Amino acid sequence: MALHILAQQKQKDFGVPIAPPDPIEEFAVAINFGYGQGPKESDDPVIFEKLLVNIKKAGYNTIYCVYRDWRLELCRKHKVKMMIDILAHHEGAKTDVRRKEQREAVQKICEKVRGDKAVWGYNLWNERLDKFAPGGIDAMHENLALIRKWDPSHPVWVGTYLGYFLDRVQGTAGILAYYDYHWSRGLGLHYNTITHCHKLCQNRADFFGRWILVNPDPRKSLYTINTSIAHGMKVMIWFIKGAVDPKTGELNANHEHLKVHKEIRMLYKEIAELGKPMAVYSTPMTRTMDDKERAKDVPRPLMAFPDDHWATVTSGEAFVGVFKYDTGEDALYVANHNALRPQNMVISFKPEDKKEVHVQIFNRAKGGWINMKPKDNRVSFELGSGMGELLRITGVKSL
Repeated sequence: MALHILAQQKQKDFGVPIAPPDPIEEFAVAINFGYGQGPKESDDPVIFEKLLVNIKKAGYNTIYCVYRDWRLELCRKHKVKMMIDILAHHEGAKTDVRRKEQREAVQKICEKVRGDKAVWGYNLWNERLDKFAPGGIDAMHENLALIRKWDPSHPVWVGTYLGYFLDRVQGTAGILAYYDYHWSRGLGLHYNTITHCHKLCQNRADFFGRWILVNPDPRKSLYTINTSIAHGMKVMIWFIKGAVDPKTGELNANHEHLKVHKEIRMLYKEIAELGKPMAVYSTPMTRTMDDKERAKDVPRPLMAFPDDHWATVTSGEAFVGVFKYDTGEDALYVANHNALRPQNMVISFKPEDKKEVHVQIFNRAKGGWINMKPKDNRVSFELGSGMGELLRITGVKSL
């Protein structure tokens, strides 16, 4: 009887729209000062504007917060997108979509900001989906359906722990997300979860996102971020707080986040244009992500490059996300397998008949592209510890 009831629950359709939200315009890097209760940031417009100015200066482009009309106008002015907290039930917010007495307020917000480019979207959940409170996964779907119907233009972040139950999310949320914190909680499941989320989103209209836990060593944070970008991540939320004080708006210019953002911030628009990876491959590894010796292999569940692929890594240890721009150009996002040791990468390319291979590498310091001048259809470059590099390629025998 219990199995029969479970099967019925899995088949119940909650009417979550399948149509995807509007296209993502920029890789989202969100600052978050806490959520699901009430406003954490100053409600003084002067201080909130100072906060946004310093958020932008620090390399964030999204703020996860309680909605206010005037806050959104300041976000628009400073080109910081708002991720709207729809779990905030305390005094000063009362915008918790789970509470029937607060749903009308949430609906009015959703309908008001529909199509508004200053809004990133909504954050519905961040813990295990079966722990959605109250009501579990069924209640989550009921709320997800409401948000997507009230505002079909913006994504909804549906997050969980280690990818649990993401494959049961109905329709299209926009972002299927998870937290792992592998540097502090154990390295063992990083490969499994990142692979699961990549493959899940390959077959859906959703992209995937992650919570990122700040690490005292920026190389480790960069490793988590870059390996995730190679797998198709389009939004990340820092856990919790960051380089700007929510009550004063003051910037801590020595904060670890700024060191991380310095290495990726020029890529934000380019990552969005990449879309989803067609595949993600791994070179064999001789050292772990934390630079310990290991037997040389491609660890499960990672996939090795096919023998007939148009790109071959002949030196270096990395994840390689294989992308194709809408323009038809091919791209590789090469993410170091090692957070603590740089790699000397060498990649060879198979040219298309009677064509010359052209390779460019994205200039992470200034933006734009640098010609690499392949020799014998081969390029080499240093891949920094925990780093990722984006290559754009033409003239190869890709599909």
